[in-house]
Amino acid sequence: MGKYQIVCLQFVLMAIVAFLMPSCRFFPQEETVREPPQASQSTRKSEKTSIIFEEPNLPASGEPVEDTAAAADFVNRSSGDSLPKIAIIIDDMGYHQQIGRQLLALDLNLTFSFLPQAPYTRQQEEQAWVKGRDVLLHMPMQAHDRAFNPGPGSLYLKYSPKQMQSLVAEDLNSVPHAIGSNNHMGSGFTEDRAAMHVVLGVLKKRGLFFVDSYTTADSTGLDEARKMSIPTARRHVFLDNVQNIKKICRQLDTLAALARKQGWAIGIGHPHQATLDALVACGPEIQAKVKIVGVHTLVR
Repeated sequence: MGKYQIVCLQFVLMAIVAFLMPSCRFFPQEETVREPPQASQSTRKSEKTSIIFEEPNLPASGEPVEDTAAAADFVNRSSGDSLPKIAIIIDDMGYHQQIGRQLLALDLNLTFSFLPQAPYTRQQEEQAWVKGRDVLLHMPMQAHDRAFNPGPGSLYLKYSPKQMQSLVAEDLNSVPHAIGSNNHMGSGFTEDRAAMHVVLGVLKKRGLFFVDSYTTADSTGLDEARKMSIPTARRHVFLDNVQNIKKICRQLDTLAALARKQGWAIGIGHPHQATLDALVACGPEIQAKVKIVGVHTLVR
């Protein structure tokens, strides 16, 4: 084979390789281009709204309730029987259409706490009110970590007292059937007594109570509300930090056991599928041990 022929053959081979190379590059891409796994409904809503529904590292439980015997006596006398009482607050209502609807349909005396300006808040808080359920404003407040967005209507420590008062009023107006409020996030805000005094002052003027979600062991919410003579209580058990049906049922048992010990207890859950399933599965068993009441029964 002559030199000219060899050069031509090399040229042809190079042309063939150049033609095939782009096609070759597609093979590994085709292997990796897959639909991402579907996120949970809560995650999808969180991504869509940029709201993070729960803070991490929440205190699992708090110190024993002050004046437990007196509190239990108050609950028993006000409700007319001696069964231990529990309230189960479902926080973060308003962003989860289907699970919210199913939770509202349960034959359990749950308390529902709605986030302001959420897409389904007005519709679902009306449904809860018609069913005779306690309705709360889930008031969004500043977390320790500024990366966590509590959502529309959030209270921040940088606001003036007048701004805080105006914002609390707007948040309350978005949940017109609210008879009280608890904090959404708020590990940073609730530690500031002066800020909490301003917020609680608005609730007091409207004759509303406050439940401290207790997202930080250093919260001043409960103590400040007591000093201001506002009916108040605090959360004892988070039910669904771990979204597993069996573990949520165990948390419900923990809540019931605490109620049997001190006469009453308050738990907080969220609109997760696992929470819904656990309430369906374990609700009847829990009701055989304690009485589920609206949270207004347990504030004093």
